[in-house]
Amino acid sequence: MLEFILIAIFQGLFEWLPISSSGQTMIIATNAFGISEPEAFSLGIFLHLGTTIAVLVRFRKEFIKIIKACYPNLPPDVTQTDVKKRNWILFATIGTAITGLPLYIFIRHLIAEEPITGDIITLIVAGLLLITGVILLWTRKKYGENRIEDVLKSTSDKHSFLSGLVQGTSILPGISRSAVTVSANLMENYEQNNALKLSFLMSVPVAFAAIAVDVVFGEYSVFGFLDPLTIVVVTAISFVVGYLTMEVLLRIAQKIQFGYFCVFFAVIAFAVILPFLFL
Repeated sequence: MLEFILIAIFQGLFEWLPISSSGQTMIIATNAFGISEPEAFSLGIFLHLGTTIAVLVRFRKEFIKIIKACYPNLPPDVTQTDVKKRNWILFATIGTAITGLPLYIFIRHLIAEEPITGDIITLIVAGLLLITGVILLWTRKKYGENRIEDVLKSTSDKHSFLSGLVQGTSILPGISRSAVTVSANLMENYEQNNALKLSFLMSVPVAFAAIAVDVVFGEYSVFGFLDPLTIVVVTAISFVVGYLTMEVLLRIAQKIQFGYFCVFFAVIAFAVILPFLFL
């Protein structure tokens, strides 16, 4: 159980940083602990359960109002702002399903059916991490200094749908969900803190949906190789670590250029692995 506890701790830490938590945990699981690629992919998806619950607890008041905004007759404590957040999550979830489901099927087939080694998987993740780094650096340079309109007055169904389409690509290990969604929101002219907040809100339903899809359709889901006690323990650990570190790591993520980290990690992975592939 120890190796899965360590991976859960990494998930709780990496989730709030724009460096692809699923990509990092998959690399650690396959290279450090010898977990198979299909199982590591499912593990990376499932460990989002704990950190997603942490988001729900952290923003519980907002989610309660968003749920109330779904009532036919709006309660008196629900505002038009809550309705806009509800619509944002709805259209973002639809957009995510359009891109995320086909990519999930593709990556699941790729790692389950094809004879791909751990080194190749690491290179693929590193390549996607490189893309994440470039996106982060470009959007921070071009849009990071904007002082942008209030997100609560300007959210639109078009913007949320486009952000959802982008979010769906993060099913690929190495593509950071927070990085690409925040970048998409910045390009839609949202202020950085608001872009980050919307990114959190839209992550919750798709995280639960991704776990459900993997459990139902993925033959390598965690319920096939982890016992119930381990599943409960790793979920609890990723929740506790994620909740306790959320505020601190979010502040760090807003100040540090993690794009350079992503690029550096990708270059190191290529430099270490490529020579061995050609020997």
